Amino acid sequence: MLETQAWEFLNVPRAAPGPIPWSGEDLPKLWHYHLNYCHFLNVDLTDSEDEPLLRSALAIALDWIDRNPTGGEIGWEPYPLSLRIVNWLKFLARNAERLKELGEDAAPGGSAIDRIAASLHVQALTLERRLEKDLRANHLLKNAKALIFAGALLEAPETPRWLEKGGKLLKAELAEQVLADGGHIERCPMYHAQVLDDLLDLQALTSASAETVGYGPMLSGLIAQMAGFLRAILHPDGEIPLLNDSALGIARSPQELLHLAGRPAAPPSVRGVTVLAASGYAVVRDLGSESCLVFDGGPLGPDYQLGHAHCDVLSYELSLEGQRVVVDTGVSTYEKGPERHYERSTAAHNTLRIDGEEQAEIWAAFRVGRRPRVGRIEGGDVQGCQLVRGKHFGYRRLGVTHTRVVIRTPESSWLVLDSLTGKGRHRVESFVHFHPAVALVPCAEGGRDVPEERLPTAAEGYKDVPPERLSGDEEAGEVQAMLPRWTLQFGDYRYFFMTLGGGELTVTRSWYASEFGLRQTRPVILWTWTGDLPTTMLYAFVPADATPPIVRRVDANTVEVDGATIRLA
Repeated sequence: MLETQAWEFLNVPRAAPGPIPWSGEDLPKLWHYHLNYCHFLNVDLTDSEDEPLLRSALAIALDWIDRNPTGGEIGWEPYPLSLRIVNWLKFLARNAERLKELGEDAAPGGSAIDRIAASLHVQALTLERRLEKDLRANHLLKNAKALIFAGALLEAPETPRWLEKGGKLLKAELAEQVLADGGHIERCPMYHAQVLDDLLDLQALTSASAETVGYGPMLSGLIAQMAGFLRAILHPDGEIPLLNDSALGIARSPQELLHLAGRPAAPPSVRGVTVLAASGYAVVRDLGSESCLVFDGGPLGPDYQLGHAHCDVLSYELSLEGQRVVVDTGVSTYEKGPERHYERSTAAHNTLRIDGEEQAEIWAAFRVGRRPRVGRIEGGDVQGCQLVRGKHFGYRRLGVTHTRVVIRTPESSWLVLDSLTGKGRHRVESFVHFHPAVALVPCAEGGRDVPEERLPTAAEGYKDVPPERLSGDEEAGEVQAMLPRWTLQFGDYRYFFMTLGGGELTVTRSWYASEFGLRQTRPVILWTWTGDLPTTMLYAFVPADATPPIVRRVDANTVEVDGATIRLA
């Protein structure tokens, strides 16, 4: 980018030549944000061979100063302002001596270094007046970090005030935003990684600056907590689950963060259940098959900031044999529109929708009105099985409570058992979204594919299919056999997707957005049932060479799975 100025962010290229597009209407706002962050200037260019790149970097910074003079351009909004302040300060700290050697401290019309420092002074003063106390959460932490960096590295009369204000803000927000299990309060793995990166940055500044030495012990403890949480939720591929507004390629990689935090870079190599109760997450790992399930049973986030929340309560992601198999939709855009709405909707997640209603009232691009109340997440070992359990009351107004239990059996089968209590007749839709690498082959007398002409376009996302009525609940003590519906094929592995219960199962298509600006078509199983409550619905992922689990109803609230007694609610 420094050499060619051919800009590409969020998988959207913008070809050179031409003026640097610091703002405009032709590209998404988040794209312009990324350009204004100036992350590409956060590099060491002191080697003699880097002279052309260093001069280009300097010219880019001066171009920003010249073409963003009013304070009203997009780059002056407090979030990009906070990130750019830190990146420019790092650029000067790394490269100022080399710039002086090149004579850039004595340029006609004033020193280029002095011009950048003067602009940073104005930027820090502007940020101080525009702290994002309305949004709070990770935004306010970015503001505090930038004030601390400006206070530590700029020479200005206001630096003591910035240090004090930034330090107080940092301590107050970290006390609230880092939960007891080390998770970030927004329950969004991508932003969790970014906040951890910010703390590591501040720790490095503390080591280098006597002005900030008092932050050291606080930062060390929080970094250890947040690194432990991050490592606990990683898939076997070493990357984060795409829960809420999470995408790959935005935050620094988990391996880099864990290395800087002094923790092992690989996911835990253990078998068992980890319950992260404060965040509402649980993780089940099966070391033998390199499989992992990340379960989201917590609240959407803090009530005062739900901009990055999705309708994903009791959703999960599942890796089998080291491959992501069941995945959330992810996030491809922050722009208001049908794509953004779909990616936040209940239908875009591996959970249930009741009577066509959303779990939460999502609107605009970052707004949430009504939101679901959740129960306590639980997990542990039961007679050789590992399980997690969660409950939510987002459909209480419809007279429905949803409880989900996910079970890993000793034979490495994974069961998802949904219990719906309440009264009245309801339409229930269960969504299972697969990774694009997974192929679904129908089993005889099992599920059916939606004809090609009925597949939705990327803009349409999910398309309804007609429901069928479920027959009455099974009798207590009756042993029931699950029906194989599809064979899942990925790499050299085959699993059966099996169900227990009536209704209609179909395969439709949607998209998977592992990165911003990237949508890949993938299959989605939709299980639709209409009937009177209470009821249960069960599906399972069973290795092709394993014996399917034996399920027996004990009573209205209990089942046996391969002899293990499992409480449903």
